[in-house]
Amino acid sequence: MLRRNRYGLRLDANYTEDVVGFALESFLAVMTFPRRRFSIEPFSRAKERWLGADARLHGEIRGFRPFYMQFKRPSAYPDFSSAGIIKDRKALNRQVSPHALYFDLRNKQPHHRDFQHNILLRLRRRLQSTGLGDAAYVCPLFLDRSAYRTHLHWSGLSHRFRFWHRDPWDLEDVLLDNGGNTIRFDNIPVLAEHITVPPHVTVTTANHRYSFTEAGTELCFHSPEYLPDGASNLAQFLMALSEGFLDRGKKISTDAANEELENLIKAAEIGSPDDLGFKFADGGAPIANWLEWGDYLRHEYGIEQYAFVSWEA
Repeated sequence: MLRRNRYGLRLDANYTEDVVGFALESFLAVMTFPRRRFSIEPFSRAKERWLGADARLHGEIRGFRPFYMQFKRPSAYPDFSSAGIIKDRKALNRQVSPHALYFDLRNKQPHHRDFQHNILLRLRRRLQSTGLGDAAYVCPLFLDRSAYRTHLHWSGLSHRFRFWHRDPWDLEDVLLDNGGNTIRFDNIPVLAEHITVPPHVTVTTANHRYSFTEAGTELCFHSPEYLPDGASNLAQFLMALSEGFLDRGKKISTDAANEELENLIKAAEIGSPDDLGFKFADGGAPIANWLEWGDYLRHEYGIEQYAFVSWEA
């Protein structure tokens, strides 16, 4: 059952943010494009099962493009509620029927220098300015865990009819288009059932939230402010993020990876690597440093680092 909050009319999704992360990782990390030597990887040290021995595989990465996701679970108020979210949306002439979905920003912990939201925003601004990645909140459009699980299940089954292949999750023939240079994430139905919301403004308090319809449209920030171009679904987010990656689009090479990481940490404004409790690996091992950074963001701020990875032949 859905959880009815103690505040009465508010409904909270009956699953956690971790469930969202596990579900999406299962769809992204299992995709393989062997003929194009490309994959999508969780990019943190805790995910070493795919990397194996660092020293062996550092030389096998030709280039990568990082992106960041902060997974959220939705809550909702019905259209007849007197909650501020409903009042704000009505004042902005935005849809509230039958429910308005939303998620809150995460509060700052006593030992944190800044709010998670602002760090995600600065990561996005740096990556967007260099054309090397993106960052966004990712939230399912389901309140009920069983409905979410069912959509995940059927989305997976929709590709398993290719049983004669060695690996039915090898979707290269299904997802590559435009001469093999465009990844059609919109062919994975469940990705369209997640809204992606890029952080758009610096905050000085966590007392803010993003709201949207059950279809993931009409995004508002409660201020209140209507953001007509502020959201997309996860499939659209990934398609835009991967544009040009399979061709000659920008990638971070291993030679430039340490410099790019230093600039990204500086842009995030949360201290130097030494301040954050880790040091760059001896010998300049760039991928190990990126994995360490991803592990730090995940543990400290709940921000997950992923990467499109291009592998050597």
